[in-house]
Amino acid sequence: MLLEASDLVGGYGGNDVLQGVSLAVDAGEIAVVVGPNGAGKSTALKALFGLVGLRAGCVLLDGHEVTGWAPERLVAAGMGFVPQERNVFPTLTVEENLEMGAYLRRDGIARAKEAVWALFPDLVAKRRQAAGELSGGQRQMVAIGRALMMAPRLLLLDEPTAGLSPKVMDEILERVQAINATGVGILMVEQNARAALAVAHRGYVLQTGRNRFTGTGPELLADREVALAFLGG
Repeated sequence: MLLEASDLVGGYGGNDVLQGVSLAVDAGEIAVVVGPNGAGKSTALKALFGLVGLRAGCVLLDGHEVTGWAPERLVAAGMGFVPQERNVFPTLTVEENLEMGAYLRRDGIARAKEAVWALFPDLVAKRRQAAGELSGGQRQMVAIGRALMMAPRLLLLDEPTAGLSPKVMDEILERVQAINATGVGILMVEQNARAALAVAHRGYVLQTGRNRFTGTGPELLADREVALAFLGG
């Protein structure tokens, strides 16, 4: 298993948002985390990436314990993270944003950049434009592209389609599938639950900081209780 997180307990300022969450994703899988606001979805991703303190639980990456590791160490170990907000440097150009994503690389980054341009061809004409001037969907592409510059084996995505039109949402999810097709494991938090579960190999429904349902994407979409409680019927 690429990532195994077991019985995570933690949160902010002594408030345990996570009450024993367990998540897993294998290489080449897309795992999606859905649930109501306040369920602990984004907190779980931040805890995996060392941005939220854990009081209990264990995180394994490729079978090696990485619980509590600093983000820089996790990036070097093959984990990438794209936060929902403030995920680009707005005054830097698109190309400079990508280069910032490669700050830990010791080798040349030209090939990594070319891979991002191939994945997001819309960005090529914008490469010298400030990222803050782009549309919401284009900024999300820049943020994902920057995370890919370190060639992660696991990519954590926090609400990658938030605030986007249905057309752009579909485009982002298509790109996520394309990234996954290269062998990168994806763990994605999404409010657009139906669309996200439709592309998921593995799905988790969280509620009040705990696992409520677990299954494949199709299983959760077909579950009547999940549909009524979390998918709008």
